Amino acid sequence: MDSKVTKIRHNLDSIIKYLTPLLPLANCHMVEFLTHNHWEKLLPRPLTESLDSMELNDAVENFWMSLDVKNCTSELDKWIVNARSHCILANNDYCLTREQLSDRIKAWGGEIKPEIKVSEFMNSKKSYEVQTMSGLVASLHEVCGSSCCVEVGGGRGHLLTSLSLSHGAPSLTVDCDETYVRAAADRARKISKQWHAIAKKIHNGTEERVARHTGDLHRFAAAFVTSETDLAGVVRQSFPEYKDDGVTVLLTGLHTCGNLGPDSLRIFTHQPTTAAVFNVPCCYHLLTEQIDEGLFDVFQRNYGGQNGMTGFPMSEHLKGLNLGRNARMLAAQSIDRVLHHRQLPNKSLIYRALLQVIIKQHLPDAVLSEGKLKRIAKCETFQQYFKMADSILKLNIMDNLPEKYLQELHKEMDGQWKKLVLFYLLRLCLAQVIESVILLDRLLYLCENGFDKVFLVKLFDPVLSPRCHSLVAVR
Repeated sequence: MDSKVTKIRHNLDSIIKYLTPLLPLANCHMVEFLTHNHWEKLLPRPLTESLDSMELNDAVENFWMSLDVKNCTSELDKWIVNARSHCILANNDYCLTREQLSDRIKAWGGEIKPEIKVSEFMNSKKSYEVQTMSGLVASLHEVCGSSCCVEVGGGRGHLLTSLSLSHGAPSLTVDCDETYVRAAADRARKISKQWHAIAKKIHNGTEERVARHTGDLHRFAAAFVTSETDLAGVVRQSFPEYKDDGVTVLLTGLHTCGNLGPDSLRIFTHQPTTAAVFNVPCCYHLLTEQIDEGLFDVFQRNYGGQNGMTGFPMSEHLKGLNLGRNARMLAAQSIDRVLHHRQLPNKSLIYRALLQVIIKQHLPDAVLSEGKLKRIAKCETFQQYFKMADSILKLNIMDNLPEKYLQELHKEMDGQWKKLVLFYLLRLCLAQVIESVILLDRLLYLCENGFDKVFLVKLFDPVLSPRCHSLVAVR
């Protein structure tokens, strides 16, 4: 136990030492790329100088190639290798692969349940996630002897619908939206009726028809879950047959949003009726932090926790550390997916940066609602973008600007596009570093509270499901 805590703390300390000088880069806003001169101010000069002399296509191709290098032969290689060396990796100690989690469950006396493939009622991403996760949750449910599996923030309840129909596990999906819960329950009933036709059991690599477990095993409840929620009480309300029995819960969540992930871990820690937790987090930008007013947060001020309870950090070891909202938003981006699809940023990114130049020069005191510009459809030119933004934001300046001024801006766009693309990719290298801090902080919190059977698990293919890590803990 002490050895695990020491290793996690050492890992965190190493990452934070590397990340802290780069927090201004992680917390910058691409909107201000031109007005704040991000290229010159936020990146190491040797790196920018080495890229300045290259054509865009050559520089981007070098970036794709550098992601696979092990030895550093250029400033770009050094940047990428250094970032990747500060990301969590499966180490068979506290970060496991899916197969290693199966081995742990077997060592705890459990039997690994087959995966269940569902061909309808959910998109391919969700189907893949449910298939990958449902068998492991069912296995953990059995090994920890829980009365009921409870999924918080469960939305449509796909995970536990599969769990109850395939493995006969009593299951409760909890979501805060009562209307959504009623619709999800209707959807689950439709899935149940067609289960024999749409579900297949994966056994030794082959698909077999799976029988449907009968009975009212999967139910829904509307509740806003916090760290104070009595989950066993919610289960008793939904399953009156448990009223006089001792209820134990396996608490799960497939992409729990914002603070719901940390609150799930706090429930596990403080409520002995929670036998295990199997949580996949999401939406790090919606976590609460005690953010310093001056910590680079451009559009979100006073974005702090309530009653001293924050989503980050959770561990005592990181108490007082701030990441920043933009850094946490960056942590939810996927460099694996960008690499796989060779994705470059949309031109709208430079259009928005140019618009910011105009606003700062001509309307310096304007207060803008950033979200409104998300309505702008794909534009072929900056003039199209500017015209739509001028109308949406009611700036009333486009017709008053001389044509020569706009032409000069267009020239600047041509010169800055390469830098913006490369800046976007270089900054993206920090995404998994920041996510590693958030995940290791949660793991360390569980260890600090005396739990030994706690692990990070790389559960999903990060290209198919970028938030691919889960936290698994057994009491």
